[in-house]
Formats: sequence, structure tokens, C-alpha cells
Amino acid sequence: MFIYVSGRKPKFGGLNPTVEIGRGAGMAIASAMGSASRRIWISSPWIGQAYVKLLIEKALAGVDVRVVTTDLPDNDGRALARAADLYGSDELREAGAKVAYWRRRRASSRTAALRDAALLALLAVASALAASALEAYSQALYLAAAALSAAAVAAAVYRLRAARAAEAELLAAEAELERISRELAISREAIRRNLKALVAPTSTAFVHAKLYIVDDRAWASSANLTDSGMERNIELVVEVDAAAAERAFEKLWSTLSAELFRPSTRGGP
Repeated sequence: MFIYVSGRKPKFGGLNPTVEIGRGAGMAIASAMGSASRRIWISSPWIGQAYVKLLIEKALAGVDVRVVTTDLPDNDGRALARAADLYGSDELREAGAKVAYWRRRRASSRTAALRDAALLALLAVASALAASALEAYSQALYLAAAALSAAAVAAAVYRLRAARAAEAELLAAEAELERISRELAISREAIRRNLKALVAPTSTAFVHAKLYIVDDRAWASSANLTDSGMERNIELVVEVDAAAAERAFEKLWSTLSAELFRPSTRGGP
């Protein structure tokens, strides 16, 4: 189902406004966001995970991203307020775990080398002492002592090789962790610089407005910024004058900012 209506009058700032109603009506907005090069300003109470990822990618690309959304349990957009802190955290955690693993392997290999060498050396000494005390079995015991000494050397060499291999893996893992940390620091700073999000608690304001400003175009809509809203639901999308939409968004932003960051007037105990 899809209905398209093109308005003739009135015109807003030279724009011939369009109204789209139907499934997939929001795809024009999604497409514009995907190719945005200057700014994406949106207000939507629900934002899906795919669009959270898109907004972060755009911020990393230098696009000015501003988001107004609502603090709801099923709203993935809440994470945008902490996007810089959360970005790459899984990758960083995995790299850190790899470093910790190879540190344990190096330590255990070194410990095992010392333990095995010491144990076999003690057995060799015990065999030699027994051989000197038991003349009847001296030849066999001396042979056993020699065999145990050789085994001790072989075990020590094997364990030390394993320790050196673990050391090499550890150095590589530490270098990778340093690289990831360095790159994430740059990316997180770009997100802090380019992405601003206001997440309004419902106790302050239930932001139900859906307004999308992308570069020099703007839309008012019934659709949330989710896969369902943009693609599957029957939604209303109206392209509006970008300058008027910008003024409305700025007013919403300043009003919410004042409410969210108003100093507490409550006295102490």
C-alpha cells in the first residue's frame, strides 16, 4: 500500500511540499541520511540499532549529528548519549583479554619449565645416590640417572620454547592492543566532537516529535527512526521547509537542554 500526494499551494520558502503515506514512506529519509555529508539533526522517541550505528558512522565521517530522543527501555537510541565512551569497547575488551591470556601462558610455561627440570633433576640425583649405595644395581641406576638428566634437559628446552612462543604472541597482542587503543582514542574524540544527543527522561518530557533534517532537506513524520518506522509501517512523511525545520529543532534543543541541565534548587538535608 502506498499513497503519494504532491501539494501545489501553499509554498514554503520556495518548496513545493510533498506528502507520502504508506509502507516504506520513510525510505526517502533513510536514503538521505545514508548520503548525508554535512548534518543530520533528528528528533525521534525510538531509534533502532541500525540507525544508531549509521549516526555514529556519520559522526566519524565528520557529519554534524544532533539527536533528541526519549529515555525508554526499548529505545536503542539511548546509547547515543554515551556513544563516544562505548564505541569500540567490545574490540578493546577482546584485545585486552588476549593480552591477559598470553601473559598467563608465558608465566605458566616458565613455571612448568622450572618445575619439570627440578623434578627430573631430583630424580636423577636420587638415582645416582641409590646407584652408589646399591652396588648390585649401580649400572642400571646410573643409566636411569643419565636418562632422567637427559629428560630434564629436554623438558626444560621444550617448556622454554613454549615460553618464548608465548612471549612472541604476547608482544604481538600488546602491540595490537596499543594500536586499537590509539585508533579508538581518535575515533572517540571525533564522536564527542560531532555527535550530540539529548536523551529526555519521561519524567521531564516525553519527546514524541519526529523531525528529520538532513543537509538542506527536512521532513516531519509519524515514523520513528527504526526499521519498522522507515520500511514496514504505514507512516506519514511530509517534506517541509528546511529553514523552518531548523528553527523548530533549535527551539526544541534549547528548551530541552534548559530543562535537563537546570541546576537543582533543592536544599541540603
